[in-house]
Amino acid sequence: MKKVLKWVGIVLGGLIALVVAAAVGLGIYGQMSFKAKLANRPLYEIKADTSPEGVARGEYLLTAVMGCAGACHTPENGQPFTGQAEPINAGPISALFAVPNLTPDQETGLGSWTDAEIARALREGVDKDGVSLVVMPAYNYHVLSDADVAAIIGYLRSLEPVHNEIPPFDANIVGKVMMATGAFGPSSVGQAITGPQTAPAPGTAEYGGYLVSIGACKDCHAQNLAGGPLPFAEAGAPPAANLTPAGELVGWSEADFIKAMTTGVTPSGTLDESMPWKGYAGMTEEDLKAIFAYLETLPAAETKK
Repeated sequence: MKKVLKWVGIVLGGLIALVVAAAVGLGIYGQMSFKAKLANRPLYEIKADTSPEGVARGEYLLTAVMGCAGACHTPENGQPFTGQAEPINAGPISALFAVPNLTPDQETGLGSWTDAEIARALREGVDKDGVSLVVMPAYNYHVLSDADVAAIIGYLRSLEPVHNEIPPFDANIVGKVMMATGAFGPSSVGQAITGPQTAPAPGTAEYGGYLVSIGACKDCHAQNLAGGPLPFAEAGAPPAANLTPAGELVGWSEADFIKAMTTGVTPSGTLDESMPWKGYAGMTEEDLKAIFAYLETLPAAETKK
């Protein structure tokens, strides 16, 4: 009996040691991954398009397609793109959710950044000092064409500089580990862009796929757009719709889709408030037609429960 207890103690002690070692290893990994410095990260040269057409295009992309104006970078009841910081406490996770000031203020905004540095942050998730960004959906914007990036930068350069110092994003070790292991979604950092990027021809289904990517649709509707439970949604929240031919859009016409995206009214009722259609309501009819054409080309996929 003593030998049995002895071996049980040895096994339990070994398991505890493994758990502790794994926890320590994850903690170190999370700490090292958080805002990691990326050595020798190249800069692909981009020149801001500050022409009236370029500025208008950049404004359209940021406010009607990519949703940046009414999302993270704009404080509630505040000036657009001036950044914000908000403490988050959710169970074992505590963090300071901070997103930067994108106005051209020299001290607290993008005024001291080069066009190439802004482009890299937007498409690759790496800041002006070569440090990886966190909770920045650059993975959606990696496909942005050079022309569209130049237009976005041109628009940001046109904004009134606003001095608004934002503290750095930070999180406790649990939050850092969860970010490092992908619990909050893909890493912000993407492959370095070293050559020209172009967009598909406007009005095509391929261009619709381009808009779906930069519009961050897959963040809610899943990578295959088959929908499912919303990430970090409260209990009882409706799932994201299945946008493939196996889902809710079956039987919809192009006009139905455009009406839903611009008014929130669908053939069977109204869109749930969890679908931010108001942020996309300013999209052109041509672009919405391209998105609908793209969705019709998708393979039918069942929603994962």
